[in-house]
Amino acid sequence: MAHPEPAGPTMASFLEQVRQRAELSDGTEADRLARASLRALSERLAAGQLYDLAPALPPELREELYRFEGQAVAFDRETFLDRVSGEIDTVDLDVVERRVEAVFAVLLYWVPEEEIEDTVAQLPPDLAEMLRAAGE
Repeated sequence: MAHPEPAGPTMASFLEQVRQRAELSDGTEADRLARASLRALSERLAAGQLYDLAPALPPELREELYRFEGQAVAFDRETFLDRVSGEIDTVDLDVVERRVEAVFAVLLYWVPEEEIEDTVAQLPPDLAEMLRAAGE
């Protein structure tokens, strides 16, 4: 997969892609959504996988992957969405799901395909399907 900028990922370009895909009116909400989604994902993945994903992300978002320092926590799609909804401007799970899918779509664009496959392998089927579907 190609990265959007040859000089490396930038926060502004990542957030603009999230904002457009999630149909958000401003960058502040895109930032909150991206960070909340990555924090929830970081709780669900093993530390080694988090370190493999990090280089493809803007430096400002890498820290979100490193915030959770425990063992991966087993939870499903609904729990994932609940965690994200607590940090963004809506609690409607259908809206949260569409917005998280927007973040996942941007991740699919930015992260190398082999790292996406390794990530999917660590997710429960319902959450893995959500990540895969974001790329369609």
